[in-house]
Amino acid sequence: MTTEQKKRMRPDSQPLYVVHDLRDIIENEILSVLPQNGYEISIVEAPEKTGFDYGVNLATVAQKMGISPAQVMSPLVRRIEDDDITAFQEVESSGPFLNFRINMSKFGGLAVRQILETKGDYGKEDEGKGKRVVIDMSSPNIAKRMSYGHLRSTIIGDSLANLYRSQGYEVVRDNHIGDWGTQFGNLIVAIKKWGNERELLGSKDPIGGLQELYVRFDKEATDEKEVLRAAAQKKVEESGLESVPGLAKAFDAISLEIMKRKHIPREELDTPKIVEDAIDRVVESSLEKEGRNWFLKLEKGDSEARRLWKLCVDLSIKEFQQMYDVLGVSFEETLGESFYENQLQNVVDIVRKSEAGKTSEGALVIDMQDKNLGVAIVQKSDGASLYLTRDLACAIYRQEEMKADKVIYVVGEDQKQYFQQLFEALRRLEYKIGETAEHIYFGMVSLPEGKMSTRKGRVILLKDVLVEGFRKAQEVIETKNPELSKNEELRKKVVRQIAVGALKWNDLCQDAKRPIVFSWDKALNFTGNSAPYVQYAAVRANSILEDSGKTIDASVPKLLSADTYKEPSERALIRHVAEYPNVLNEATRTNNPAKVANYVFQLAKRFNSFYTEIPVLSAEDRNMVEPRLRLVAATYQVISNSLAILGIEVPEKM
Repeated sequence: MTTEQKKRMRPDSQPLYVVHDLRDIIENEILSVLPQNGYEISIVEAPEKTGFDYGVNLATVAQKMGISPAQVMSPLVRRIEDDDITAFQEVESSGPFLNFRINMSKFGGLAVRQILETKGDYGKEDEGKGKRVVIDMSSPNIAKRMSYGHLRSTIIGDSLANLYRSQGYEVVRDNHIGDWGTQFGNLIVAIKKWGNERELLGSKDPIGGLQELYVRFDKEATDEKEVLRAAAQKKVEESGLESVPGLAKAFDAISLEIMKRKHIPREELDTPKIVEDAIDRVVESSLEKEGRNWFLKLEKGDSEARRLWKLCVDLSIKEFQQMYDVLGVSFEETLGESFYENQLQNVVDIVRKSEAGKTSEGALVIDMQDKNLGVAIVQKSDGASLYLTRDLACAIYRQEEMKADKVIYVVGEDQKQYFQQLFEALRRLEYKIGETAEHIYFGMVSLPEGKMSTRKGRVILLKDVLVEGFRKAQEVIETKNPELSKNEELRKKVVRQIAVGALKWNDLCQDAKRPIVFSWDKALNFTGNSAPYVQYAAVRANSILEDSGKTIDASVPKLLSADTYKEPSERALIRHVAEYPNVLNEATRTNNPAKVANYVFQLAKRFNSFYTEIPVLSAEDRNMVEPRLRLVAATYQVISNSLAILGIEVPEKM
């Protein structure tokens, strides 16, 4: 346990949780017999077969001291036994391990009482008190249906927000809508050429109509570019690079980039491939030119461009909100890229005046090649802004206006280098947010046939996933609980809770950095390591409490006998619920909600073992009924708290 952990306090400035007190005692007792400070003490659960609760491996400490583990442990065991420390029932040395069997009637009674007293606040601490975190999350693009990839950003961001709040931080969830950029010029062109505004306004699926226009624009522009590429390639073969305007310059720029990045001489370059890439840079279809011109009009406030842009935004936001309502996710702010439009010139001026800004071929850039981050364009030679311009404006706004101490960007893995550029640019412009900002990335979602692509019309739509999830949840309920199916209002609620819980768990139960090959069966799995399995454990616990007919009063002190909580499954369950505050802290520190998901899955398994092996309401010793009921209530509370961090609800019935 580190010094920082010892300084942690609960939100109400009360002493730490009992598990921290216990770990402090163990660590302090060990350190008290060591000749000097600076030793790392790692306290873990002892293997169940040992019959002990916690263990410490002292092999490393002994090695540093130049003695055997037994020589370290002998005086320690004697000291603990002589002092008769009430926290321990027994201490044993076994090989390099020092094992502790704790006084569970005392420790368990205190831990359970603390959980029942603090309820939904159990596990919370005030480490982040006075600090504000902005979480950039979800960020769907206007005129495009929300895909499964947006689900990842949304639920990972929401769970991170819950984690940071649990540690005392003020959190602002900011849905950074993609409502600006060259693509809107392209969409305006598509609406004018092939669209029908009246049909879009009256459509049940307006985003679908807009997306079809987007796909058509891309296809026709791509087809035209293929013809232009072939013509350019032929010219090069016949007359050389100079025969295509701008091609020689593009060829030299790409060559230089590759030589610097790969540290290879010019003669080792793949010249034919570079020619192809250079042609791709300079060739532009007539549709793309029109789109670029319309976006420039949009930036300059052209009334027709603004009208069509707002039409796209309004239609999209309405559908997005429907998805968020189903997922149970909300935002403190929804500030799209367009919000920062009037701040872009200020960003350009800041960069131009700074030592970081340079002019290259008429464009304003920040050269970060010394960090292997290339050259980032802040303003194009024609005066147009880019993503980086808007993201710099956004980051500066978050620091100066939103007073953020930290910004977390929950965005896919393919943007890693971009965010490295953004943070480095902020540092070079001397904004402290560049030092504290983090990119929490997640692996890409793909189909068995390849990467998802909106332009190619190959995408897993979030709406379709939810509809299918509801269908499967409905089937499960009809099979497992026909009585519940008869209550239409409750059935609909439970169907949503199970389906949404299963989808969220599918992402949050594993390291977000792992890519996902989407599978309907896996995403909507209702058995094993799944949300329904954990939800059912909570429902079962609540059912036991209801069947008891008793009200659990946390405020009444309970004098527990030495026989209380002596069974192995009771002890294992108590140790696990007591550890929850440490799990929250570690999950927040590592920005990893999967730690909470893995923890609560193990908690559900331990609870299942407990109620299978240990009679609660039918206990032969009636003195055991109430302590066990209190343990059931504490377990229900911790499962509920854990699932709440993940944005998953506990159903009333299942």
